[in-house]
Amino acid sequence: MKNILLASAIALATASVAIAPTQAATVVIKTHDHMRMHHNHCRTKWVTTWRHHQKIVKKVTACN
Repeated sequence: MKNILLASAIALATASVAIAPTQAATVVIKTHDHMRMHHNHCRTKWVTTWRHHQKIVKKVTACN
């Protein structure tokens, strides 16, 4: 009976040691800076130029 309990304890210990690195690899740490990268601040400007006596209006988007 002692051998079965000892074998079960050793099996449980080796299983938990084998599983720990696998679970550690799936940890995702989110910081405030990481969340900020998903929200780019974009603004739209209308740029007016003259080319060959014609007025050209372009819509330009600039993001940070």
